[in-house]
Amino acid sequence: MTSLLASLLLAAATALPPAAGKAPDKPLYAEAGMLVLVAPGFPAEALARGLTARIDVAGTVRTDGSLEGYRIEPATADEAFLAAVRKVVPLWRLQPRIDSRTCLASEAPARVSLWFDIVNGQPKVSYGTARPVDEAASGIRTDRAPVRMVQPLYPTKLAQDPNAPRAILQVAYVGVAEDGAVTGVTVAPMLHYREFEPLLAAAVRQWKYAPQISPWCAEVRFHMTLD
Repeated sequence: MTSLLASLLLAAATALPPAAGKAPDKPLYAEAGMLVLVAPGFPAEALARGLTARIDVAGTVRTDGSLEGYRIEPATADEAFLAAVRKVVPLWRLQPRIDSRTCLASEAPARVSLWFDIVNGQPKVSYGTARPVDEAASGIRTDRAPVRMVQPLYPTKLAQDPNAPRAILQVAYVGVAEDGAVTGVTVAPMLHYREFEPLLAAAVRQWKYAPQISPWCAEVRFHMTLD
C-alpha cells in the first residue's frame, strides 16, 4: 500500500500548468475534433476486389464526446465499408463545444471523413474532421498559471491495472471567476477520462488564480505518468 501511494503522488507531480516565463502553448481545443479514434478495418473482400471509398459520418457531439444521431454518407457505398464504419463509430470520442466564459460543455455538430485507399497494394485508412460552420472563437487561455494549486492523484483502479497505460494525457477546462476562484471543471472526454474526472475536479476546485476583470476559461493539460 505504501508503494502504491508513493506512485500515486509521483504521478500527480507530473501534472503541472505552464511554467512562468515560458511562451504559452496554443490550446489543444478544437471543437468537434477527434479525441479517441478507433479506426475501422479495411474490409478484406473490398481489398481483394481492389475497391476504395470515402465515407463521411455526420452527427452531433454530446457532452460525453459520443456521436449521436449520426448518418453515414454515401448510403450507396459498398456495404463492406459501411459495416466497418458502423462498428467503430460508437467507440469514438470527439471534443464537445466549450463555452469560453463558463468552461461548460455543450453539444456541437461534427463531420468525420474516412478514406479507404490502397497504396502499393496495401490497405490504408485515414481520417479528417471538418471544423463546424458555426464554430465560435474559443477564447480559451493557456497563459495564466494558478497562484495556488493542489495536485490531482492518479486513479487507483488504473494504477492497479497492469493493462492500463502508464502515461496518459488528460485535459481540463477550468472556469475562473473575477476573484480567481475556480467555478467549474470540465474534463475533455479523452481515453480513461471517467476515471480521472473526479480526481482532477476535486484537486482543481481548490486552485486559485490571480484576479482578472472578467470570468475566463483556462485549458490545463495533465501529463499523468506512473513509474
